[in-house]
Amino acid sequence: MSMVKIIIDGKKLEVPEGMTVLEAAAQAGITIPTLCYHKDLSPHGGCRLCVVEVKGARTSLASCTLPVSDGMEVTTESPALRESRRTILQLLLSTYHDAGYASKDGHFNELEHWARAYDLDPASLMARAPRYPINSDPNPFVWVDLNKCILCGRCIRACAEVQGRFVWGLSERGYDTRIVAGMDETMLEARCESCGACVAYCPTGALDNKPSVSAGAPDKVVTTTCAYCGVGCQFDLHINTKENRIIRVVSNPNAPVNGMHLCVKGRYGYDYIHHPDRLLKPKVRAYLLKGEKRPANGDRGPWVEVDWETALDIVARKLAETRDTYGPDSVGILTSAKCTNEENYLMNKLARQVIGTNNIDHCARLCHSSTVAGLAMAYGSGAMSNSMKDVAEKAAAIFIIGSNTTEQHPVFGAMIRQAVLKRGAKLIVADPRRIDITEFATLHLQQRPGTDIALLNGLMHIIVQNGWEDKAFIVERTENYDAFVENLRDYTPERVAAITGVPVEQLYQAAEIMGKYHPMAVIWAMGITQHIVGVQNVLTLANLQMLLGNMGIPGGGVNPLRGQNNVQGACDMGGLPDVYPGYQRVTAEEARLKFEQAWGASLSDKVGLAVTEMIPAAGEGKIKAMYILGENPVMSDPDTNHVRHCLERLEFLALQEIFPSETSVYADVLLPGVSFAEKDGTFTNTERRIQRVRQAIRPLGDARPDWIIIRDLAQRIMSQGQRKINPEAPFADWNYTDTAQIMDEVAALTPIYAGVSHARLEAGESLQWPVRGKDHPGTPILHVGQFTRGKGKFHPTVHVPPAEQPDKDYPMVLTTGRVLYHWHGGEMTRRSKGLLEVYDRPLIEISPEDAQRIGLNGVRYVKVTSRRGSIVAEAWITDRVPPGLVYGNFHFPEASVNELTLAALDPISKIPEYKVAAVRVEAYHTT
Repeated sequence: MSMVKIIIDGKKLEVPEGMTVLEAAAQAGITIPTLCYHKDLSPHGGCRLCVVEVKGARTSLASCTLPVSDGMEVTTESPALRESRRTILQLLLSTYHDAGYASKDGHFNELEHWARAYDLDPASLMARAPRYPINSDPNPFVWVDLNKCILCGRCIRACAEVQGRFVWGLSERGYDTRIVAGMDETMLEARCESCGACVAYCPTGALDNKPSVSAGAPDKVVTTTCAYCGVGCQFDLHINTKENRIIRVVSNPNAPVNGMHLCVKGRYGYDYIHHPDRLLKPKVRAYLLKGEKRPANGDRGPWVEVDWETALDIVARKLAETRDTYGPDSVGILTSAKCTNEENYLMNKLARQVIGTNNIDHCARLCHSSTVAGLAMAYGSGAMSNSMKDVAEKAAAIFIIGSNTTEQHPVFGAMIRQAVLKRGAKLIVADPRRIDITEFATLHLQQRPGTDIALLNGLMHIIVQNGWEDKAFIVERTENYDAFVENLRDYTPERVAAITGVPVEQLYQAAEIMGKYHPMAVIWAMGITQHIVGVQNVLTLANLQMLLGNMGIPGGGVNPLRGQNNVQGACDMGGLPDVYPGYQRVTAEEARLKFEQAWGASLSDKVGLAVTEMIPAAGEGKIKAMYILGENPVMSDPDTNHVRHCLERLEFLALQEIFPSETSVYADVLLPGVSFAEKDGTFTNTERRIQRVRQAIRPLGDARPDWIIIRDLAQRIMSQGQRKINPEAPFADWNYTDTAQIMDEVAALTPIYAGVSHARLEAGESLQWPVRGKDHPGTPILHVGQFTRGKGKFHPTVHVPPAEQPDKDYPMVLTTGRVLYHWHGGEMTRRSKGLLEVYDRPLIEISPEDAQRIGLNGVRYVKVTSRRGSIVAEAWITDRVPPGLVYGNFHFPEASVNELTLAALDPISKIPEYKVAAVRVEAYHTT
């Protein structure tokens, strides 16, 4: 890097060539006033507040756009500059009007700050009357007051350069110039995603957070990690301690994953925490208090609020009795990807040490179990290999398949948009729907649902045919290549086009991009995994990245995006039926003996039941009791009617939750846990980054942090029944006093977390596992130089049609997923006022051609029927879906598509085939 010598305010500096004077001054600790400038955004040079004097220049120059040059001498403060800045500030204040609604909201108003810094009184200089309506846009999240706008353009650049949405622009000229959304329409009409980036970068409060615009200044600010998707954004919670209430979420520029950027759910979807539906006291069914048997008619009877001692005693007694009467494997445990690593570790320990079963699972079974299995077979590790920032900044090409990234992982989706816009990265999207990210794609491959293996094998056929494979990588780092190539012979472009519906010319275009742009990152989510061939899909993607030599390098890798905030951590902590924490197999004697000696109990060497096996086993009477933490199988599992039937047959169900859920109907005891804002611990995001979760408010009502409930329950069960535990074992007891102590136990027993501690995280270290020791820095990229299993293994894969095909009775295909404004089963987002206001009902996406065919002329609703049930929902007629395909979500219990999905499972991972179901769609006439 070439360096230049300059002088700023008499300081001699040596700085990189190409740096601006403003940046050089900041590096030297010299503050130059700015308003239109922000370090995250492109320099604008519009407000002129940052002007400086340069020796030899005839006029003052804007330092934010002025590059340094060798020998330059700069003065940042002088009587002339001071007077110039005072004049600029006076002019800006002359059109600025503060109505006073947010004068004490705790936000930093940069205009008023600099006015006071230059001895100006904003109140006396500002406009006396507003020119525009206050709160002029109906968006439920963003407060718009153009009377405070100084036309700095930061909102315009933030929307374009951070979110990639291009909502804001300028209208009119001269004195009448103002910012407008779209074509001078509402923000939502202009396709705003309500991320709040414009608010975060606004220097005056012209754009503000509507839910908290008059909430006042916080008493406390706590940095924590978001509890929605697996991206792992961090932010600051502003707290009113007197009311024990979150009043605002604010971007934290030091957040390692997202910086200032957040999505609508992370920034605005926090009010569910204070929703009146919150479970605040333990509840048990009346029959349990009376010592009676449960009513035989299937109705479990009324709820009764009780104290914690009573509730925990009942749960402990019932679980111990079930274990001792029917055997440990009669009990099923569901842990939670919404809860912390520490809580998931305790659930794993409870199942294995205290109950004596490996029947423990969680929602990873329903989203990425096929990823874990497939990548472990190919590479030896089932996790995302690279970091999101690494992909966004260094990938020459990006291949998204089966991931609606901008809606399901919005912050990462925006990063990908910027990779295309700023760097010109080539983006290929393979998806049956025309999802939003396809607008930025070089190529959209619109394959038929369930044909991913054929598509990928066809692309690799062309790559090999043209010699675009990485021969050196294949020879040095892989095995079984010849069998793999032989299998590709069957996947000619013409055959693949017939299977997938993707034109031959598009197959050649995609293969050429993949073969010539290096490195390429592959990104996928549940559009790949939720199939009866989910593991085979993942193996095929693993083949692709080995074929092209894209593993173990920056900007490449396999990048499965985890759906829930801590689904990666829940897997890491042993929330699976076949592995202890750190993916140490329960069938491996060395691992089993290790945990037996640590926990002081004999452990089962039999692989437990997955959730997709546990629920049916309950229906068959094999699982007698279940303890469920933060899961809602009635909403999330396929074939909902069958799930209800199975849960009805349980002899006992304890549910630990923050809200009454659709599953709580079948529970005998409700234990009130807390939200992420009421507990301490860690989450592990999709890129294996372990991050702190910090308690910001006191638990509401009598609710307790989940780790405390699990601890207290385990202690009670251990005091009962026939299970023998050696108290002398190093980790036999459950006398935990904080979550840091639990993480220390995790580190002692889990090699990939060996160097992780709360102390290191609090010190600001950014750790991605494996972290092999206390001095190990973590591992941002997996498989560098060598795969976890040694050599990567190619697996020949074969196209297998979906389990259910359309026929004359069910002629259309249903596929499923999420939408931007909701998350998972909707228990949280349906209790967030703004999110529900924007997306308040279930919608079924249907093509214009199909809408016309079934007679939707003027009819708003459709009835969708599969072999398992029917739902009625409003139709959204859109070209996002092709003819023959409909799309729905499972956020709303009144019309959840999981009433229709089938429980056909991948034979290896036991994941259901959510993404393809045969359905009949009819116009539904309401009375």
